[in-house]
Amino acid sequence: MHRTLKQKSLALALGVLSLSSMALGVTRVPGTFTYYSAIKDPITDVNKSFVIIDEVNDRVGDTAFVIRCSNRDMPTLWASLNSKNNLLTEGDAYVGTLPVLTMRLGTDAPIVLKDQELVSVTDSNDDFKGTSIGIQSTAVRTIVNGLLGGKKLVVRVNRPSGGQALTYTFPAQGFSQAWNAVRGCAPFASSTGGAVTGNLGSSAAGSAATSTQAPKFTKWYFTTCKDASSGAVRTGLLAGRAHLCDLVIETVPNGARPVSASFRYELEYREGNRTGKLQLDAEDRWPSSGGPVTRFRQNGSDLIFTLPLNVRVRPNRVYTSINVTANVNFDNGSSKRVYEPLPVR
Repeated sequence: MHRTLKQKSLALALGVLSLSSMALGVTRVPGTFTYYSAIKDPITDVNKSFVIIDEVNDRVGDTAFVIRCSNRDMPTLWASLNSKNNLLTEGDAYVGTLPVLTMRLGTDAPIVLKDQELVSVTDSNDDFKGTSIGIQSTAVRTIVNGLLGGKKLVVRVNRPSGGQALTYTFPAQGFSQAWNAVRGCAPFASSTGGAVTGNLGSSAAGSAATSTQAPKFTKWYFTTCKDASSGAVRTGLLAGRAHLCDLVIETVPNGARPVSASFRYELEYREGNRTGKLQLDAEDRWPSSGGPVTRFRQNGSDLIFTLPLNVRVRPNRVYTSINVTANVNFDNGSSKRVYEPLPVR
């Protein structure tokens, strides 16, 4: 089944956009800009809570910083900056051109977030939100620790389109109370009933990744390949053309989060009356460290890697398939490998 550009290009889902759109059950910490909602999924027991901090100069809730305990039905600690201003376009998100975010906690040294720590987001209807940008990985734990320490969060946004940088300030007052109320994003099932406090410096805090095993992989496949020049979408590779191809891995989440991956390739070919395989020396990596850029996003429990692939045209040899071996590493030290062929024509 072909997927639309919107489905391919987005990763994290916003359950809440602003205070004006929230359902009942959101509590304000008195006298502060901080709100929270403690939510336990009635079927899975997943902690779907969130904490919201309004920007100091925006009194209607259009600009806020939100820390979330889940992405759809998966327990995941992440955050989003929701702005009254447009931060990026859907085209920016598709090609991976995201805003540059610089954050500062109190008087600490400013930190420029890495590309792999940022991701575009959708709302609960899977519609692209150009006024929001997601933050993932250990950067969120750093932010939480700073807010727990009473340090205000200042975020400066330099947008892909250029123009004046946007600077937002989020106070820390009330955050500790709200964080306790949502149990520090810890799983409900593991608690004995008291509020969860403490700092997220340990690998177990602020994350449901308590297992030492990789998530179960149930299915993996290529969806479509986008021609890097023309933008045409195909179900396989056209020899002689550079493509961006989506490898999807469906999982049963256990709280472990992918932190890196490597990809190796072999080519199957037909030459005269014989067939053969050719192992390639090249290896792509995510996060990329020079060379072709491999990108990662997550949609619910699906891991989606976008691979830059190109197969040469040769006069006496016809390549029929490029076979990809992917090795995915997780934040609990585990790893898992898949092998998937992609047809070439």
